[in-house]
Amino acid sequence: MTGKILKYLIFLILFLTSSNIFDSRDNYISRNEVDMNSFIKDMVSDSIESDTDVIDKYFTEGMSIDDIKSLLTNRPKNIKSTGKYEPIYYDFSNMLHYKDIEVMLYNMNRLDIVNLEQLYKTVDDRYIYGIEIGKGNKVIYIDAGIHAGEVGNTVILMQFLSEILNEYYTGNKDIINKLNNVKLAIIPCINPDGYEIYNFGKKSINNKNLWIYENYDKLNIEHLKSNANGVDINRNFPSQTGGLLFKKEKIMKSVAFDKSTKAGKHFPGYSLGSEQETKSCIYFMLKHYRNMYAYIDMHSQGRVIYNGKPNLSKEFNNLSRKFAKYISSYNKYKVHGLSAEEVGRGNDGTATDFMAELAHDFKFCLKTGRLCSSSYIDNKASLMYNYPVITMETLTTYTRNVELFKTEYYDKKLRDILYDMLDGNFIK
Repeated sequence: MTGKILKYLIFLILFLTSSNIFDSRDNYISRNEVDMNSFIKDMVSDSIESDTDVIDKYFTEGMSIDDIKSLLTNRPKNIKSTGKYEPIYYDFSNMLHYKDIEVMLYNMNRLDIVNLEQLYKTVDDRYIYGIEIGKGNKVIYIDAGIHAGEVGNTVILMQFLSEILNEYYTGNKDIINKLNNVKLAIIPCINPDGYEIYNFGKKSINNKNLWIYENYDKLNIEHLKSNANGVDINRNFPSQTGGLLFKKEKIMKSVAFDKSTKAGKHFPGYSLGSEQETKSCIYFMLKHYRNMYAYIDMHSQGRVIYNGKPNLSKEFNNLSRKFAKYISSYNKYKVHGLSAEEVGRGNDGTATDFMAELAHDFKFCLKTGRLCSSSYIDNKASLMYNYPVITMETLTTYTRNVELFKTEYYDKKLRDILYDMLDGNFIK
């Protein structure tokens, strides 16, 4: 009897003192093994997908269950708030170094409405950050900078965050009320190594043994997409169709099966979920997706909006298209149809693929190392979590010109869109 009581007390102490991996209001998972097993039971499937005969070949390994466990048990660090908030007046006055962005984020974290997480560290020794602003249950999730040369949206998001937090600090009641009703979950720069290298050149690379340093002179830096390892992070997510080719389909010419110095080539990595940047995103996505209200993945190539997934539910596609049209009503970006989204041609494994599949409650499959469902095409899965997913391509091409960022922010109404989203009622 005494042994049972002691065992129970030890369990209770571990439960009460363990750190939470997910701390959203409706769902959290603590680090102790009991809750970890519960999560795995909820999120992992050992069943074989029913129509695998549509697959011609896998050209990228999946993510192992050990990788998933490691991702969940190695909790990112919450940054402790120190000092007094200093208002930030940036307004695109210069191109920001990544260290400047870190200083701004740490300053923002001094406000009670902000939580800053230090996620994973890149191979070139830079931390990736997730910032949460607001107290509401509706999570508006935005990320940017996944491709090295697409630096404008990182700067645009930093300007926006500076503005709303300055207004919160000075007591703007409208902003205070909005941030009490919604929560912004933002990774302003997914690929900090690529951001710094694109903006400031070879001298910004710390580790001279990296692929990016050794191949720098062969690369077209003006169109660089990869991280410092030579991996396109936006093909490295363990979505159901990531790193594979369907039968009856031809591989897209942009797909690379190894690291490439050619512009326009997407190398998904030798295994999905392999990159620190991808792990940072997966962690932050899993933390928030069950309370998600909308997801915007920001890129910079052509003032267009991609929305929906042809292999997913009509309900999801209609919701995503409606959201895309809402954005377009402000900035007149072109809204692409479903035909612009390829499936099973080697170009999958994107951030939006992964987030869209989470919305349909896809599980992690032990057989494939990817999210899974019973079908690869014409998916009948129901939309479990009612949020839209879009890719918003701002600007017209890759650039580091802050004046063009400023024009996009004000004249193309990105500022108005982001402010309006704080109302949390933009999806009618």
